[in-house]
Amino acid sequence: MITDERKFEFEQAIRRAVPRELFVEVKERFPLAAEQADAAVRNSHTAVTNGVPLSRGRQSKATGLVRHQLIDQVFEEILARHGGTAVTSVPVETAPDEIKAAPIHLTTGSFDDTLVGFASHRELLDAPSKNATRRALCHQNRGLSEDLFHSLELFKDRQRFVLIMVRRDPAVLGKIASITVCIADSRAEVFLYQSDIDDFLAGYGAAATIEKKEAPKFRDVSGTFKEARRGGDRTDRAKEE
Repeated sequence: MITDERKFEFEQAIRRAVPRELFVEVKERFPLAAEQADAAVRNSHTAVTNGVPLSRGRQSKATGLVRHQLIDQVFEEILARHGGTAVTSVPVETAPDEIKAAPIHLTTGSFDDTLVGFASHRELLDAPSKNATRRALCHQNRGLSEDLFHSLELFKDRQRFVLIMVRRDPAVLGKIASITVCIADSRAEVFLYQSDIDDFLAGYGAAATIEKKEAPKFRDVSGTFKEARRGGDRTDRAKEE
């Protein structure tokens, strides 16, 4: 793990780049998506005459797939609503002095030089599952921990990747057990930093206290994340003209 000074540096850099409201909305809407996935799969056999109810094991697998797609949809809307820019590729060092653009196939938003994505895990300390996209994204965190090839760097020295990790309740299919804000190492093997989303929100200051007096009102987002960004660009150009 990292020192308290290093932890403070990471936290402050993320808070300066990413709007607090994004994390508030993640905290409130991700659990709702999980509940919806559970209800959709559990009651799917009632949608047709003589429908087939799934066994517990199949229901769990199907709920996981639907939950991921629903959270992905919600996350895409949240990124668009709070000004994130869709990330389609990131630079990856394939050899000394050789950098190539790696395509990104997972929903990822950019806030200045801070990239934000999400993933799920079974246990709190489990690193995210690896695929080509996630390896490329986590590669952006090189230098945040010392290794044989990179000296120690500051968070702000280059583009960085922040993960919102989601862990479902192992006993209740429609419930999320934890949501944490994390920074993985460049190999996506361990977390250099991990904080419960409530603790992370509290660090924005006294104003970060979440009041539950009434449900938040969100601006409608239509179309896909990338379409929303293109639409915003066209509006900006129209205003300039």
